[in-house]
Amino acid sequence: MYVYVAKNQQNIWFTGVKHTKMVLKNMIQMQIVMFLFMMIGYIIRKKSLFSEQGRKDLVNFCLYVTLPFNIFASFFIEWEWGMIKSFIFVILLSSSYCLISVLSSILFYRRVEDGKRKPLRYGTIVSNGGFLGNPVIEGIYGSVGVFYASVFMIPVRIVMWSVGTSCFMKEKEGNVLRKVATHPCLLAVYFGMIVLLTGVSLPSPVQKVVTGISMCNTPISMMLVGMMLSEMKPKGILDKSMMIYAGVRLMLIPAILFVGTSFLTIPKLLQGVAVIISGMPAPITTALLSAKYGANEKYGTGMIFVSTILSLFTLPFWCWMVS
Repeated sequence: MYVYVAKNQQNIWFTGVKHTKMVLKNMIQMQIVMFLFMMIGYIIRKKSLFSEQGRKDLVNFCLYVTLPFNIFASFFIEWEWGMIKSFIFVILLSSSYCLISVLSSILFYRRVEDGKRKPLRYGTIVSNGGFLGNPVIEGIYGSVGVFYASVFMIPVRIVMWSVGTSCFMKEKEGNVLRKVATHPCLLAVYFGMIVLLTGVSLPSPVQKVVTGISMCNTPISMMLVGMMLSEMKPKGILDKSMMIYAGVRLMLIPAILFVGTSFLTIPKLLQGVAVIISGMPAPITTALLSAKYGANEKYGTGMIFVSTILSLFTLPFWCWMVS
């Protein structure tokens, strides 16, 4: 019996090591892809193939065309009503994460200047879980994990394009609510929910158009970030606020989720999805919205760069903790 248990434990250990290596490989590959896209954008802007005005127009193109299609396409997942219990539980976990993130964004940046506070608050509320999260989740849990990650992102996307977007707006409350509620990205969430819950099948040509435009979002957005990096002066980026932000986004929020879910009787898969997505770096939209609404876009771009570099060390830790 002792020998059997020891061998069984050894098999589990080797399986865990194999999973960890696969996760690290997937994550590093995704990071390399992101940096290569950014490098291309950096060269494009340095060679003046895009003017400053052209780069600003590209921001609008991403926010009003490719990103809404990308969000809408993320709802093209198979749905069965037998999954309703797990679906509700994941939604509750995601809602808790959103609440923790919003409270953290209010608490930690009160004394920061307005131009930096806007991207800092937004980048705390929202993570890069949609783009970078899925490959990491798939590396650990497979296609089932990807499904629950997509469900987890539903409240996140709603908060991202409501509370998150409002961080950049200075108008009267009614105007802000109207602009946020009718933003193309939030409209994409509304239509995506309808498609998900009703099971409506779009005509094949329409679905191919949506998927095709959706696939353009990541390369265009990352090249745009590279263009912004080419205009950025590193001085003043690595300040105290940036370090606090990195600690909150990459360590504090996932730590709260990890400890909180450890006291709940839930599958490790659901805990892992929540913790890993909550520990992702700043999203690309931090820079896009900063540029669109007159915040410090160079600081927002720096947040993406710094948090993504640091996530190479923090994400393996959280993957190990949950796997």
